[in-house]
Amino acid sequence: MTHPTTVPARLPGEWRIPYQYTIGTFASAFFDALREQRILGCRCGQCGRVAVPPKSFCEFCFIPVEELVEVGKEGVIEAVTVVTAPFAGSPPVPYAVAYVRPDGATSAICNYLQGVDLDLEDGLNEALRIEARVKMVFRDDPEGRVTDFWFEPLSPAQ
Repeated sequence: MTHPTTVPARLPGEWRIPYQYTIGTFASAFFDALREQRILGCRCGQCGRVAVPPKSFCEFCFIPVEELVEVGKEGVIEAVTVVTAPFAGSPPVPYAVAYVRPDGATSAICNYLQGVDLDLEDGLNEALRIEARVKMVFRDDPEGRVTDFWFEPLSPAQ
């Protein structure tokens, strides 16, 4: 049997599947706190690590965690990237996304980094460096979503 020489056709399609995901008590408390412009983490009773967002178990000790704690609204960048290629649902490019370890936490949380010049012709802006200090800025009408806040540099953007 010979193989056809034509390129296989592609049929466009899209799935839209509404769903509800049960997030548990720790994540529920985290999202409730966002409505109050607060960030919660959980502290392990054995090792003392503070995870943000909170989890019901310690990823290091593998034991249940019972204590929720509020962490600071400032922190340091642990990882950052500048996105220059758009994709469906993305904000206009370029934009920056950073993992930030809030003061009082031992893990990082990811969100947009705003208020930074993203013109990359002269290299990365100093505000994008690892260990740069940032603050969390909340929108005026938080809804209990991760998009209720973003990061901005503590020092003036260059």
